[in-house]
Amino acid sequence: MIVATAGHIDHGKTALVKALTGIDADRLPEEKARGITLDLGFAYAPKGGRLRIPLGFVDVPGHERLVRTMVAGATGVACALLVVAADDGVMPQTREHAAILDLLGVDRGVVAVTKADRADPDRVAAVTAEIHALLAETGLAAAPVVACSTLTGSGIDDLARLLEAAAGSHATAGADRGFRLAVDRRFTVSGAGVVVTGAVHAGTVRVGDRLLVSPGAREVRVRGLRVHDAVAETACAGERCALNLTGPRLSLADVGRGTWILAPDLHGPATRLDVSVRVLPHEGRPLRHRTPVHLHLGAAAVTGRLLLPGAGSVEPGASAQAVITLDREIGALAGDRFVLRDVSAVRTLGGGRVIDVDGPRQGPWTPERRAVVNALDTPDDGRALRGLLASSRPGVDLARLGRLRNLPAATLDALVADAGAVVAEDGRQLAFQGSRIEALAAGVVSELAQTHMAQPDNPGLTRDEIAATVEAGDRSAVAVALDGLVREEQVLRRGSVLHLPGHTARLRPADAVVYNAVRALLKEAGLDQPRLTVLADRLGREPNDLRHLLDKVGRLGWLQRISKSYYALPEAVAELARIADAVASEHPEGLLTVGRFRETTGIGRNMTMPLLEFFDERGFTVRIAEGRRIRADWRVLAPSNLHDPAPEAPGSDPTDLRVSA
Repeated sequence: MIVATAGHIDHGKTALVKALTGIDADRLPEEKARGITLDLGFAYAPKGGRLRIPLGFVDVPGHERLVRTMVAGATGVACALLVVAADDGVMPQTREHAAILDLLGVDRGVVAVTKADRADPDRVAAVTAEIHALLAETGLAAAPVVACSTLTGSGIDDLARLLEAAAGSHATAGADRGFRLAVDRRFTVSGAGVVVTGAVHAGTVRVGDRLLVSPGAREVRVRGLRVHDAVAETACAGERCALNLTGPRLSLADVGRGTWILAPDLHGPATRLDVSVRVLPHEGRPLRHRTPVHLHLGAAAVTGRLLLPGAGSVEPGASAQAVITLDREIGALAGDRFVLRDVSAVRTLGGGRVIDVDGPRQGPWTPERRAVVNALDTPDDGRALRGLLASSRPGVDLARLGRLRNLPAATLDALVADAGAVVAEDGRQLAFQGSRIEALAAGVVSELAQTHMAQPDNPGLTRDEIAATVEAGDRSAVAVALDGLVREEQVLRRGSVLHLPGHTARLRPADAVVYNAVRALLKEAGLDQPRLTVLADRLGREPNDLRHLLDKVGRLGWLQRISKSYYALPEAVAELARIADAVASEHPEGLLTVGRFRETTGIGRNMTMPLLEFFDERGFTVRIAEGRRIRADWRVLAPSNLHDPAPEAPGSDPTDLRVSA
């Protein structure tokens, strides 16, 4: 377990760490000369000595100008050692450090009243009372308080026992999740190269692992690692470790304080954070919309602005959902704790927890977006997923959710199954509420049944026509419902048309007579199919009326709609495609040219271009500067399993024109 010290400057944090571990955490010459901590110091207590279990300590600066460094050291630790000198008592940085620990979610710790040799028992009791009052409304309210002195050694063993007890009750969380380490130090080692240190926020790392530096997406490999100042093969959540990294042209500039070393799937730097923010009670005024802030997250510090709904404000001691826009990218995931300081970085304003990253720039306060944020505003992954399923009409992007909450694939699959979600593959995995898909499926079946009853000559509906029957926000979900119906054969597909089992489309007698006449004219014309206006003139009908009938017949698969002006028999289209394939094969560069195609088929110019564009739309050809290339076998346009409804024998009934499904 890692313990972070906290407290006012010159209250004895470093001396206390040395008394517990035998190690002086002040490592810089200036720190030695001035007797104060200026940067993070580290000490590891092996099993034995005053501590009977191994513990690591992060010794943070106590000066008000170094709070940023304090936050970097305290982030990701499991336990705090709050230090208050008996002679001074609770001081300004004691209060600020205690507030920061609370904002970071540290709820396990011990309070040491140092320099007890300089105070009488009444003074120690008074300071202890101050401490209890200070921590009463924080996560450290139950932290034990022990008086001690590094000069006389009194209370040091008691302090060690209390820290051991805190470590014994510590359960490491997140060891099964993707690896994340917040870099708080970086340096080079002769013969080894770049080394970074930091707290492991989640997951496990092993020698040889390939990771990313984020932001930046620079690929690195773990050449070696150390845990508790000893060579190790692995490090896991809750520990501090040093990673020796290697990668193409990797330099110290690539891994500054505030970057993350993480599993590649977790990379996704953000400049917008949906957050739950809390303003400290002692703040003199509320935080208002567009307040400029310094955000401290992990070991990063970046400026930005706090955005609030309705251009509102958050009163001291209150909490609210907000959006923070940042001036540069940082790494962040749901659940990450952060601290907000004023723009000049001299006062802690508040802090909170990340809910979502990179939300929409447009409409961040719409009811739909708020429903999504409310669903994510919980530490319970299963509850978050169920809330998203109920509120995300376009579906829940499972890959994004898995990255946002750092969920292993097996865990995410189990959550999806437990929620009864339906998962669709559409370039990405989208999950939908099972009951919603069932309701939409019932609606599709009902719509098809009504269509079949009202329009017996209609073979069915296309996917687009079915989607048009629901609200825009439900269209992706209705597509999933439809796929399930087709898969279970509750709905059948014929070409682009969908229908219920047993439905038979029948042309009305008058329409059948007209269609047979059209078919006869098209067969008589051969490959050079006549225009719609010519057909209408020959039949003595209005072109628009005839187009309506031919579109209906086209849905049955008996005709191909080449364009608004041309309809053709499927067998004619297939033959023209076969010829096009042959013409292209004869060209030295495999090209289908307009002139050679017209010459071979004998069709007119007016039909040629619409037909070639039809070939492009169907994926049979692709247009290039020199002509067209064949992309598929011409048989993709050949009629298959089509019932020929035209009467072939004299005396057959031309009105009995049915397509059986």
